[in-house]
Amino acid sequence: MKLAIIIFRNNLRIDDNHCLYNACNENDYVLGLYNLELLKGEIFDFKKCDIFREKLIKESLLCLKTNLLKYDINLGIVDDIEQSLKELSGSYEITIYYDEEVGTEEKSFEKKLQKYPYKSFFSQTMIEPFVFDYKKSFSHFRNKAEKIEIQKPLDKIFRKKTIEFKSLDIKIPTVSIQNSNAIVFKGGEDEALKQLEMYLPKIHEYKSTRNEMSGFDNSTKFSAYLAIGCISPRRIYHEIKIQEEKTYKSDSSYWIYFELLWRDFFYLVMKYSENKLFLKSGIKEINYNFRKDEKSLKNFFNASTGVDLIDASINELKSSAWLSNRNRQIVASYFVKNLGLDWRIGAAFFESLLVDYNPASNYGNWAYQSHVGNDSSYRIFDIERQTQMYNGKDYINKWLNKEKSKENIDYRTMGEVVKKEVFFESE
Repeated sequence: MKLAIIIFRNNLRIDDNHCLYNACNENDYVLGLYNLELLKGEIFDFKKCDIFREKLIKESLLCLKTNLLKYDINLGIVDDIEQSLKELSGSYEITIYYDEEVGTEEKSFEKKLQKYPYKSFFSQTMIEPFVFDYKKSFSHFRNKAEKIEIQKPLDKIFRKKTIEFKSLDIKIPTVSIQNSNAIVFKGGEDEALKQLEMYLPKIHEYKSTRNEMSGFDNSTKFSAYLAIGCISPRRIYHEIKIQEEKTYKSDSSYWIYFELLWRDFFYLVMKYSENKLFLKSGIKEINYNFRKDEKSLKNFFNASTGVDLIDASINELKSSAWLSNRNRQIVASYFVKNLGLDWRIGAAFFESLLVDYNPASNYGNWAYQSHVGNDSSYRIFDIERQTQMYNGKDYINKWLNKEKSKENIDYRTMGEVVKKEVFFESE
């Protein structure tokens, strides 16, 4: 008997799912598999998937399992994909359906799937992939990308037949939230679609609030759901277009599309560079003299740098697995351009903790701030100015237990020294 096996990874949804859609259209019997091995491992002594993201993923798996059963499709949770496929191939004529992803470990995983007949789809991005010079800036990409029509989401699937297959229990880890200001996500496609519906009336406010350092409603909060595929970027785009038709077009509604393009940009840079964004030399292939300073690393990870905005940001990240886009840029810039440390360690720290981690955006942004990515010039954040511009004092009060700031770190001089010693540059 022929059996289609859908490998779920970062496509934990029913709607607009290329693997699921094609498997259902082309086969009578369909089974889903998810491999818990994907949550394991370490990088630079950090756990690759810490508890907050593990919770989000497992909640999303429970939701997916429930929703697939509405179409009479079982989802098997396994801890050894090779053994599972071997067992299934011994009893059925299997064809594997999977989404192509970027990343070195992701590609290694795909090689395990390619031992069998397979069909793969690259559907992680909003736009259809096109070839461009991945070493150039976002503007170069954007000029071409904005001319591409965004395809509509796929039609709905229909009920199928399935088979019984062993499945591990999904145990949701318990997380402790100590700070009432923490941003908390609940996983699942249902929650993702609910968040989209909730935010649509606010699309014309986005540009004026997106840089705020704290608050749930200051940005879309789609990123966590996009990262593990609880919602597709095409669904978001087309729902925004429908909302614009009901109301009007604005700079803010356009800016959500603009940010989705940034996401696509880093995915495609990772794809066409063949994962060079993971390298110390980045896509520029320049080896800078990053410092090895254990004391600075320890102070940074313990939120003890003495720079209030940085320490507050680390506290929020470690306490909630969330950090605003603005703060992520500031923290990355400080780690590399003020402390002079190896950017890959900072990126691994973010990878471990962020609830919305995806390899392309995380490593793309860190490489950008570290002068080995798609940045066209050397930029460094003025932390005091950023604090003043984006209500940073209020943010610091929420995440740093200090009655009054006693900050006396000369981070500007630090930045100039690092620029000369690490990046071999001067004014």
